[in-house]
Amino acid sequence: MLRLIGLGLSVDFIPLGNLKKLLTCDKIIVDSYTSVWFPHIGILIRLLSNIKKEVVVAKRDMLEGKAIDSILGESTKKDVCIAVIGDPLIATTHHTIVVEALKKGIEIDISPATSIFNTAISISCLQAYKFGKIATIVSSKNGIVYEYPLIVLKNNRSQNLHTLFLLEVDVEHGYYMKPNEAVKTLIDIQKRQGEDVLSNNDIVVVIADALSDRQRILVLKTEEVIKKEFIENTLYTLIIPAKNLHPVEEECLKLLHNKELYKPALNETDLDNISKSLLGKANCNSDEFTPY
Repeated sequence: MLRLIGLGLSVDFIPLGNLKKLLTCDKIIVDSYTSVWFPHIGILIRLLSNIKKEVVVAKRDMLEGKAIDSILGESTKKDVCIAVIGDPLIATTHHTIVVEALKKGIEIDISPATSIFNTAISISCLQAYKFGKIATIVSSKNGIVYEYPLIVLKNNRSQNLHTLFLLEVDVEHGYYMKPNEAVKTLIDIQKRQGEDVLSNNDIVVVIADALSDRQRILVLKTEEVIKKEFIENTLYTLIIPAKNLHPVEEECLKLLHNKELYKPALNETDLDNISKSLLGKANCNSDEFTPY
């Protein structure tokens, strides 16, 4: 069987059922390149290795292209789990694996989990049903600028909808786009197109390292985002609210700036103890193995 298992965004948010499935898999392939798991994916890898699981920390080329055939071949002989930060099939590249597995008649199990989509909306003070299409802002590549995010923003704003933007992340190369880069990209695109979608006084909600002990929410004007220095190596998400806000949304945004709104509850020891309980074993000593 092939299982795609969501890990949530942090140790607090890995579903118990998903954790139990991981603990019983024969082979676990950990997607290490699409995002960051808090406090660190190493604690989960350590746990799985300590109970003698076959754990592979995968880079992009190990879960795409020709590598898919190898994964599917193994999954006909044993339980192979692909562990994905967040939700296994939201904002990732794993749909092809599912399609190929279904074509070959391979039994597949998809286990969802908390993603940045519902998390960002939940902690933003903005009403979920007023969100429009989502887009990712990426840096220019070889002089080519990806203009689609501005199209999404323009269409959403024309319908008085909020816009959630993911920012480019390249974990393998240590690149995390900052909010000022992202907003400058939008401004540059609209100047080139002669548009007037985003003004200096528009509100931008910045969410940093969602569901970590460093989570921070900033509510700034566009011009403030551009001028601000942001911390390196941080996962940022942006929300540009609709022009016309509900009174409760408007009031909440005024109070939200520079707030945390979340305190982690679990640590590595807690994860070990929960895993022991699920397995009915006492052999999960996280001090015995260091993956990095």
